[in-house]
Amino acid sequence: MLRRTLIALMPLVIIIALPLLMRRDEVKDDPTAEQLVIVSPHNEAIRWEFENAFQKYCRERYNRKVDIDWRTPGGTSEIILYLQGGYVASFRQAWEQQDKEWSSQIEAGFLDRKLKQADADATVWEARQTFLASSASVGIDILFGGGQYDLANLAKQGILVPAGVRERHPEWFAGPQPILDNGLSGEIWCDPNDCYYGACLSSFGICYNLDRLAALGYDVNDPAALPSTWESLADPRLFGQVAAADPSKSGSITKCFEMLVQQRMAQTVQAAGPDLSQEQLAAAVGQGWVDAMDLIKRIGGNSRYYTFSASKVPVDVARGNLAAGMCIDFYGGSQAEWEELHVGRETMRYVTPEGGSSISADPIGILRGAPHRDLAELFVDFVLSPEGQKLWGYRVGEPGGPVQYALRRPPIRRDFYTPEYQVHMSDPNYNPFVLAAEFEYHGEWTGPLFGLIRVLLRAMVIDPHPELRDAWQAILDAGGPEAVPDAMAALRRLPFELKDAGAEAKAIRLPEDRVFRMRDWGEFFRASYREAERLARTHAP
Repeated sequence: MLRRTLIALMPLVIIIALPLLMRRDEVKDDPTAEQLVIVSPHNEAIRWEFENAFQKYCRERYNRKVDIDWRTPGGTSEIILYLQGGYVASFRQAWEQQDKEWSSQIEAGFLDRKLKQADADATVWEARQTFLASSASVGIDILFGGGQYDLANLAKQGILVPAGVRERHPEWFAGPQPILDNGLSGEIWCDPNDCYYGACLSSFGICYNLDRLAALGYDVNDPAALPSTWESLADPRLFGQVAAADPSKSGSITKCFEMLVQQRMAQTVQAAGPDLSQEQLAAAVGQGWVDAMDLIKRIGGNSRYYTFSASKVPVDVARGNLAAGMCIDFYGGSQAEWEELHVGRETMRYVTPEGGSSISADPIGILRGAPHRDLAELFVDFVLSPEGQKLWGYRVGEPGGPVQYALRRPPIRRDFYTPEYQVHMSDPNYNPFVLAAEFEYHGEWTGPLFGLIRVLLRAMVIDPHPELRDAWQAILDAGGPEAVPDAMAALRRLPFELKDAGAEAKAIRLPEDRVFRMRDWGEFFRASYREAERLARTHAP
């Protein structure tokens, strides 16, 4: 009886004892170390390499012991909500401690980056100015990672504050080709008001599995036959074989879709000819918007899922669960490298569509009320210094490079694209400054609509995904888009034109308004997709 009891309890004993046996004393926090609190969407590999290197940097150069407290509530979208909610609570407490009454108007207005004194309630304006002069804090020092759009909004809201980098390191910004560029090809890499700085660079593209493509009939020995454009992901052979992340959860994937939209707009403008009038230019850009939404729907029809995690896409492609997907460069490149290392041959590849992606920055910034301001400044300087930049691009084991993980992200410093540094890099022939010249980002076309794109895509391809897939399958079964133009016309319908997009973006600024708008858009798209399916089935052979 006792023996049977012991046998039955053995799995429980193992579960409890194994973590204790495997515990490593060297990773215990040092109670005498200074604390730095960082919120970040970066993966564990990036966090580990930067913490390990920064601790060594502080110990050897300044004789300071440092521990980093990482906060990882989710992707960039979740982090933004997390921070905004925290500052609402923090500022409300400070406001009420002054015997001032809090209101829903103050809550909605004190973070409003577009608030103007002439139009604002006097109390709301006072609250806004009080917040901008305050040291309201959420107990976090740094936001490390996230797209430029989101950090720019936080800077305008007053949540990110000047970091002092330009004052401490004016040499980084001097000359006609500075070490740290403000941006290229229409993209903004560094905030002119010193609130955030690009830490590394990113492009966006396609990852694909060579074995899966071969099984689907692709000639994998012919580079021209492989997916190389955004349009490639709408190939009927890829039905049910494409993956993408949810843009409402991932700022990088929203940027990826924005690149697709920008390229379509540029193509329609180019096709319209030179010397366009303002009216002709607006019409061409508007047509590019329609064409881009159509392509996104067809890609959505091919997609098996939209995941919350942008890193899941290249993992599933690498495993052969899917044939292709949309991803950020370092996810695709790192996964492809890891797969080849462990499989012994190339099974996965990442490509940036020619002329299909700008080079954007992944920034870092200091938060208002940072409790460890001195250490926060030191960390920002470290990330932008040669010591920090080596972690992004160097191979594992190279002098000053990463210790365990090849991060494979392009450094943002221009001086790193010289033989002195490139010989140590994972991608020694890659130069984002050259690639940036191939794509001109027109911020005036889609920049103000970034938040709208994020919400619209959820209502257009994610929430009604079953109806979209059924419609697209019916169209393919009927012979393809050319065989059923009436069904395609139904599939292409949009709830508003580009000329009305600015007003739609304003209409979803408040969360409650956004919910109702998304419901209306979702019903519109579901009805359109059901109509497209009906028309396609009617004409099916």
